[in-house]
Formats: sequence, structure tokens, C-alpha cells
Amino acid sequence: MKSWTAYYKQAATWMIWGLPLALPLYLVRFKIGPLPTTLLEVYLLVLFVAATLGFGMVSWSKGWKSMSEWRWPVLLWSVATLAAVFWSPSMVTGLGLWRAYVLEPVLVFVLLFGLRDIVDRKRIEQSMRIVITIVGFWAIYQYVTGQGIPSPWNVSIADGRRATGPFPYPNALALFVVPFGAYLFSRWIEAKREWWLLASWAMAFLSAFLAKSDGGMLALAVATWFVLVVRRETRRIAIVLAVVGTVFVVAVAPLRGAFIEQATFSGWSGRVRTWTWTETWNMLKDHPVLGAGFGGYPTVFKPYHEKTFIEIFQYPHTIVFNVWSEAGLVGLFAFGWVVVTWIRKRVSWIAMAPLIAILIHGLVDVPYFKNDLAIAFWLLAFLATIQLDREANRR
Repeated sequence: MKSWTAYYKQAATWMIWGLPLALPLYLVRFKIGPLPTTLLEVYLLVLFVAATLGFGMVSWSKGWKSMSEWRWPVLLWSVATLAAVFWSPSMVTGLGLWRAYVLEPVLVFVLLFGLRDIVDRKRIEQSMRIVITIVGFWAIYQYVTGQGIPSPWNVSIADGRRATGPFPYPNALALFVVPFGAYLFSRWIEAKREWWLLASWAMAFLSAFLAKSDGGMLALAVATWFVLVVRRETRRIAIVLAVVGTVFVVAVAPLRGAFIEQATFSGWSGRVRTWTWTETWNMLKDHPVLGAGFGGYPTVFKPYHEKTFIEIFQYPHTIVFNVWSEAGLVGLFAFGWVVVTWIRKRVSWIAMAPLIAILIHGLVDVPYFKNDLAIAFWLLAFLATIQLDREANRR
């Protein structure tokens, strides 16, 4: 008969494997007393408790020690963002966001290192494939039927219908699937003949397409091309694709027009972003060191908002300004240090694919400051920089 410790170990192990599948649970929101929370946070709390009871506190101390070069950038990121809570216009809001976007994801990261011996990469990848499949078919159903899409995206296909999946807006769907799709494509290149990996990449791209997320499609395309070009066996394919793609864009007028519009930010979405970035820069010039504080951007930004015919967004929608506004210059430095560490600790150049997707998408969107995306970031950083199974170590 199993002991309670064995049950806790088994529960923690399965919950780690199921992390990607659990990420959309943040959409289920409720309160425990006066404290707002989500089903994802409950999932993480159960995971942390089960891991501690099953494997002991040594799992945490081992994780911290095993992080090696990650320790200092992660610590600085955590401290800088926490400090930014105290100059936020709303400390309560800032602390709640810090808990969801920094504390819990970093704890997941530490725990993954602590339990790396029992983490099965292929099971986590299976969880990624399942969740991409679920949200992908959800998006297909929405796009075909028009049902379940929130306003204002629930228009006809001819008028520009955009799928959202289970999420409240289209870009959330693309932001969720694109890094996973990039990672799974890189794994398909490494793990030959595992076609489900390629199918999941295709479903991620289709989801971004149905969401009409230009940034998401571009990010996944660039990450995919990078994977092909850095591997000698597929480099010629990458070069051919680049040449053919360039010829098509130059020769086909609608494609050429669409490319110019996106590249020059002359479309409505591009103009909204450039206006927002200009006004954000004006704000940051007055708050260069501290930024707006964690969760404080909409409030601090308001006096600088001159284009009042567009809404004030939660974030500036470009990754440098996103981090700078939230965490100040020290936080921006810390995040850059995290990115550099990811690059240095990679197992191979192919392991860069999810990071490239995140950074490219981050040029025009918010690929980190969201419950699911923050955890996905650190999960992918772990997977991309650690060999997790004996088979991988033998390759």
C-alpha cells in the first residue's frame, strides 16, 4: 500500500506534466474571502504543497542550487519587480499582479530545477500538443460558425471575423500558442518522424491565422525559419523559402501592399501602436528610473494620453516599454539579463526558437505580463536550456 508521501509525489509529478494544459485555467476567476484568485493559482498552490510534502523542502533548495547562472538574474528580476509594487499608484493591484506574473512563475521555475530528475519532457510536450489542439479546434469552430466570439470580433468572415478560442480577445490566443508552436517545431526537427509535433506547430499557426494576429504569424514564421537555417541539414530549405517568399511578396501586389502596410505601421493597428509608443516615451522621459510601477501604467500614462479617440491599454504593446514601464530601469536590465542567460544556457541553437517567437511577437504586443504567458515563459526557458531525459542526453 502506498504511503501518503508516495501519493504526494505522484500528484506533483502529474501536475508538472500537465502544466501547459492547466494554463488557460486562469480564465476561471473567483474570490477566496476578500482575495481574488484564479483556478490556475489554486492549481499551482496544490502543486507547490504536493511537491513540498512529497519531496520535502530539499526540492526547493536543490532547485535553487541547480539553477546555476539563472540564480542572480531571476533574483534581480523578482526583487526589481517587487520594489516596483511600492511606487505603483495602487500597491494592492501591483502586489496581486506581481504574485501572478513574477512570484508564482519563478516558483514554478525553481521547482522544475529541483525536480528535474523526475520531469519527463515528452509528457510536457504531450500536454502542449493537447492544449494547442483544444484551443485550435475551439478557434476553428468559432471562425466557421461565428459562435462564442466576444464583441467586436464577432462579425462576418467577410468583415474580418477573428477567433479568440477560450480567451477574451484574439491576440491572447496567438500569444498563447505561438511560443509552444515554435518549441514543438524545434523538437520535431530534433526528434525525427514524430509527426504529431509538426501537426501541433501547424495548429498553432492556424490558430494565429484565425485570430488574424499578424504579429503572432510573423513571430512563428521567423522562429520556424531560424530553426531551419541554424541546422545544416535544413539550411538550404530555409534559404529557398526566404528567396521564394521574397519573390512572392515583391511580385504579388496584394502581398506587397500588405507587407508595406505592416512594415511601415501605416495600417490602423500600426498607427495605434506608434501613437501609444510615442506617448509612452513621453511618460518614460519623466519617469526614466522607476517607470510607472507594477500595474501602474494606465494611471501614470493617462496625463500623457493625447490621442483620446483610442483607449488606454494596460501595457504599451512593445516589450522594452512593457518591462520598463512596469519595473523601471533595474527591472529592464534584469529582464535583459534573463534573456541573455537563456541564450547562454541553451542546449542548442534550436532551443532558441521559443525565445525568438516571444521577442518577435513582443515587438508589437505583450508576451509576458499575463498569468498563462508568464508561466509559459519560465517553463519554456527551463525546457530550452535543460536536457530532461536519458534519450536526449544520448543524442
